[in-house]
Amino acid sequence: MNRVVGGPTAFKNHSGGKRMVRFRAPNSRFRSFVVAPLDYSYAPLMQAMSVPWTAASLHTWIGLADRKTGSSNDSGRAPFIVIGRQCALLNLFSTILMRSTLCRWLRFEICLWLTAGWPWRHKVLGGWLIGFGCVRDGGRYRNVLRAAAGMTTSRTTFQTRARTIDHLGRGQIADCPTAVSELWKNAYDAYADAVSLHVYDGPPAIGAIFDDGVGMSREDFLERWLVVGTDSKIRDRDDRDDVPRGKAPRPRQGEKGIGRLSAAFLAPVTLILSKRTGSDFAAVMVDWRLFENPYLALDDIAVAVESFPSKETILSALPAMRETLTSNVSPAKDDPRRDRLVAAWSRFDEYERTAGLSETTSERIRSSANALPTERHLQDWQVFVGTRESGTAILLLDVHRELAVQVETSAADDDPEVEAVRLDLVKTLTGFTDPYAETREAFDYDVIVHQGGRRRSIVRAADVFGLEEFRSLEHSVEGGFDELGVFRGKLRVFGKDRGEITHVPRRPPPRAGRERLGPFLFCIGTFEQDADATTQGKAVHATLLSKAEDYGGVYVYRDNLRIMPYGNPEADLYGIEERRSRHAGRYFWAHRRSFGRTAFTRGENPNLRDKAGREGLVDNRAFRELRILVEDLLVTVGKRYFGSDSDFRVGELPEIKERNRSAMDAAKKASRVRASTFRTFLRENTEPVRTAVARTSELRQRLTAAVSEEDAGEVALVSEALDAIRDESDRLRIPQVPAKLGDQEVAYRRYRDDYRALRAAIDSVGGDLSTAIETMRVEAPEEVANRRLQSNQSRLSARVDRFRKTIDSQISDLREKWRSQAEADFKQYYLRASPLLQDLDRGVRLASVLNGLDAVSAQLEEDFTARYEPFLRALEQLRDDIDLEGALAVTENERTQLDRRVNDFNVLAQMGIAIEIIGHELDTMDAEVRRNLTRMPEDVRKSDAFRLAFAAHSAITDRLRFLAPLRLAGYRSRETITGESIAEFVRDFFRKRLHDERIEFLATPAFRSMKVTDLRSRLLPVFINLVNNSLYWVRFVEDRRITLDLVGEQVFVADSGPGVDPDDVDNLFDLFFTRRTNGRGVGLHLCKLNLAVSHHTIRYAGTDDLKVLPGANFIIEFRGMTHG
Repeated sequence: MNRVVGGPTAFKNHSGGKRMVRFRAPNSRFRSFVVAPLDYSYAPLMQAMSVPWTAASLHTWIGLADRKTGSSNDSGRAPFIVIGRQCALLNLFSTILMRSTLCRWLRFEICLWLTAGWPWRHKVLGGWLIGFGCVRDGGRYRNVLRAAAGMTTSRTTFQTRARTIDHLGRGQIADCPTAVSELWKNAYDAYADAVSLHVYDGPPAIGAIFDDGVGMSREDFLERWLVVGTDSKIRDRDDRDDVPRGKAPRPRQGEKGIGRLSAAFLAPVTLILSKRTGSDFAAVMVDWRLFENPYLALDDIAVAVESFPSKETILSALPAMRETLTSNVSPAKDDPRRDRLVAAWSRFDEYERTAGLSETTSERIRSSANALPTERHLQDWQVFVGTRESGTAILLLDVHRELAVQVETSAADDDPEVEAVRLDLVKTLTGFTDPYAETREAFDYDVIVHQGGRRRSIVRAADVFGLEEFRSLEHSVEGGFDELGVFRGKLRVFGKDRGEITHVPRRPPPRAGRERLGPFLFCIGTFEQDADATTQGKAVHATLLSKAEDYGGVYVYRDNLRIMPYGNPEADLYGIEERRSRHAGRYFWAHRRSFGRTAFTRGENPNLRDKAGREGLVDNRAFRELRILVEDLLVTVGKRYFGSDSDFRVGELPEIKERNRSAMDAAKKASRVRASTFRTFLRENTEPVRTAVARTSELRQRLTAAVSEEDAGEVALVSEALDAIRDESDRLRIPQVPAKLGDQEVAYRRYRDDYRALRAAIDSVGGDLSTAIETMRVEAPEEVANRRLQSNQSRLSARVDRFRKTIDSQISDLREKWRSQAEADFKQYYLRASPLLQDLDRGVRLASVLNGLDAVSAQLEEDFTARYEPFLRALEQLRDDIDLEGALAVTENERTQLDRRVNDFNVLAQMGIAIEIIGHELDTMDAEVRRNLTRMPEDVRKSDAFRLAFAAHSAITDRLRFLAPLRLAGYRSRETITGESIAEFVRDFFRKRLHDERIEFLATPAFRSMKVTDLRSRLLPVFINLVNNSLYWVRFVEDRRITLDLVGEQVFVADSGPGVDPDDVDNLFDLFFTRRTNGRGVGLHLCKLNLAVSHHTIRYAGTDDLKVLPGANFIIEFRGMTHG
């Protein structure tokens, strides 16, 4: 009987650190073999024995052993593996395993031998013999086998590379708006009442996020902020140390403790200043580029942490903090990290240069060491200026381009990518807190951009579509889903509340485990696309169209804060547009024309979790069940209540359209009546108002003579005459002006000027009269004052009495009219329905007759409602002191303006298409014409006719190029434009007209010194249009001057013409508004649009503004202008 001698011999595999046992038989003919538990790593066995097997092969054998030994089905068994060279085959293992002391001790249950004698196995195993066995009571003997084999497990830990922070920070964030929202959520968790993002122009551009939360101390930075993956998710919910006094606990937004790393996406360097109430200022500065080096260990990177007793010491300490960061790439000689840091950066620099980078990361870190914030960047932090005791400021040095383009003047405003980035920031951060909540979260937010000395808010918490506006929509569903997926809510269709609805899903969502979907709120609302079918009026409809562009979409909120990017145009969570593309009538909802949200809490829906990149929710079963429930609701209510086949639409839409048509007809009729009345008023009162002006002038002369002669009687007569003129001026007061004056424009303006002159003359004579009475002192002052009191009282009482009598008369007429109408309506039903009773005598079925009687009744109900309800509403509005004529006039004006704008934009669209074609072909055609003209014979090219033709072609080409700003496509570069070049260009452009019409054109030295960066093809047409207008109007005066000037920061384009009528100032920049005989009304509108694209402004000088010349003065304020 052979035995194992010498006991087990342990050896250590160098690659895995595992310990295994090698047994050696006493007979030299036997080769060594290995015994190891099957649950142990078997890769080292292959390495130790130099067995040429693949992992897949060994998996196959071990799987076979599991099946044979039953180890996979019986946790009480401990499988093992035996590997040895082929020797005596079965006899060898029988001798050693079945009769050895070790085998008897371990009580092996069975043994399966797979010999290498089988050819196909021999080929796989390369001459090795493999055996599998199983030990009874594996839980007891597994460790015995390990100990007998001398096996122990080495203990070690994960090693964290610095690049882990880069992966968790930049690598987990999709874009800048998402990064900003993560930091805003941190402010919310800090119990801030307000948070704001500020972007300051540079260079370099610097961003800042300010909040007024509880703040952090130096210890908080060390123990919490610099600890990645804090315990906020599992911290005891009763731990409320950070809840400020007087505030309710807030649900935590942070899940993983890594949201703070979002700052790494926004800027390469972050400075965080914070202060707790009663503590010093504390600061952390981090250069996130350090964590891009994959050769650095995390604990090799030093982060600057400081505390300051007062705000005055903060800025002076920042250079030292920056030096701490720089020491990570340029360590001092005595730095214990020096060798590791130098080696790591040498390897990374070599890698980046090999990759073709012009500047390595370490070089960028060293070159930006002097970029630090200044006091300007802290003035908007309430803690720094002393209005709050606690809060945090996150300074983002050299911000990401997506933020920098908000303020950089070098960014091309007509670049579609730049415009998309700017709009995405606004769209994503708008509605950060739930605007549809019954009680909106007390958390204010803003995004403010700073350019030079100006600041502009582009996102505000108040700029949302709120709950009150939502509930005024004509179509809406508002309610919530319970745990069974049943929706209960309110329904509103065509502006009427239709009561409660309940929608039961096809099956309930799962209610247990990680698949559970809890209760959540949902609402969605919209309006009719066709303005003729809306119940809200055309003006409201136009407003809703505009708001849908800014706030439309179905958003998602958790604990009142928005989950990105749901609600954005590209984030149609419920596939609304995809269904609508299949059948717009049946699938009623439109994502961009709807307003709504889904809202839930983390406590009730813990399985609705954020994706790693914070771009939406994880696509797990709870999320899919939520989508299924909402989509089913949208489809069902769309078909049943809102769609083209719904009973409400089929039954009520024709009536709504008819009511709108009737209202439109009534409005048009009222407009015609008002226009006719106004025309009659002007015709009948033009002469009386002029006569009244003349009479007032005569009274002035009489008063002057009476004062000089001290004739008290004449003064009294003048006073009585003036009272009479006052009464007449009340009658001559201008009524509501119609929206369209047409051919009455000139007559109206003359009458308006005459009436203003009358009122001014009355006030002037009245003042002189009061002075005269006081000076002459014919009577005691008390008597004079009392007589004036009685006089005014009598005059006003007489006027009120006239109004009362007129109202009584008209009410009497109305009462009689409606009494007669009611008496006639009393008889309508009998007159229409009684003939139907005769149908019974003709054999018509009773059911048909009854249906006929009901149909007549229903029709008359509709007729009576349409007739009486508008009158009753009008009476209610009169009772509530609502000026119906004024309201109707305003509505009519708005409708007229909307109609005009629609027509104007249609014309403008056609112009744009034509200009696009011209602009596209102009350069090609110009080159072709010039090329062929230059090929003409030399004698032709020297002729006067040729020179004139060539000059005319050049002139028309230059003028057509001014249409470039209207082109929709193509990118054009910006350049620095000087006032000198503008002035000379304008002078050359109008040289002939200026000379022929004897107009003096002047550009002041101040104007010539100014500089602005913009598109030449955008800026020059502005001055051409303004000067062209001035050229037209100065023709009507003798003194003809046009001046370009710069006063302070304002550019003036002024002339000596008649100026702009005060009534026209508000409409001056409207499209197609003009007072020129053959004008188009496009020039000034395009001036404003061109300037607005680059954030420049233009306006007409008001009464409080400086005037360069006595006529029209236009003021332009250029963004980023320099001068001097």
